[in-house]
Amino acid sequence: MSKLRLFNFKIANLEQINPLALPLPWLAVTVLVLIFATMKYSSTSNLITPEQVETKVFPHTYVTDVEVRQYDKDGAIRYQMNTPLIRRFQVGEHASDKDYSLFETPVFKLVNNPQTPGWLVTSKEGRLDSNDVWFTLTQEVVARQASEKQGETIITTNDLRLNTQEQFAETGKAVTMRAAKSRITATGMRADMKREHIELLSNVKGTYEP
Repeated sequence: MSKLRLFNFKIANLEQINPLALPLPWLAVTVLVLIFATMKYSSTSNLITPEQVETKVFPHTYVTDVEVRQYDKDGAIRYQMNTPLIRRFQVGEHASDKDYSLFETPVFKLVNNPQTPGWLVTSKEGRLDSNDVWFTLTQEVVARQASEKQGETIITTNDLRLNTQEQFAETGKAVTMRAAKSRITATGMRADMKREHIELLSNVKGTYEP
């Protein structure tokens, strides 16, 4: 009667053992243990990640049906912002400079001089960091100005930084500007809305219909 002889080895030396030298039953057990450990580690990681993400993105406060107005020293309105929802996110346990707010479909009305046409700026989402200076507008950003002499000017892009205090806007993304008889595309833009000055930065191409 033959006897099954087992190898005498320590767990710490498993990595140094040639798998071909193990008896078939032990080789099968070793492979199954490794597969089980890998699957369990993967499952545990997948379970933890969504919980961590959910904790990070949960808003600290909600504000609905918001209208903000700012006036100059003479009492004339400089800008107005409307949004149906603001979500305030506090990153840590206490307030910090990393906190931010998200605005749903914000609408900005910028007025520099009551005698000249203002700008209307809209987007699907806006973000305001804790410095409360620059709005970052994303998704279908549209800035338009209507003039009796020049008609309507429409600027579209997917990403725009807007400073409502200085009435200045900038982007490094693709921009399309349409006027009554022209269409201009470019990459990057700076717009000084106070001085009615728009600078297209690169790859400028345009068409004009007389």
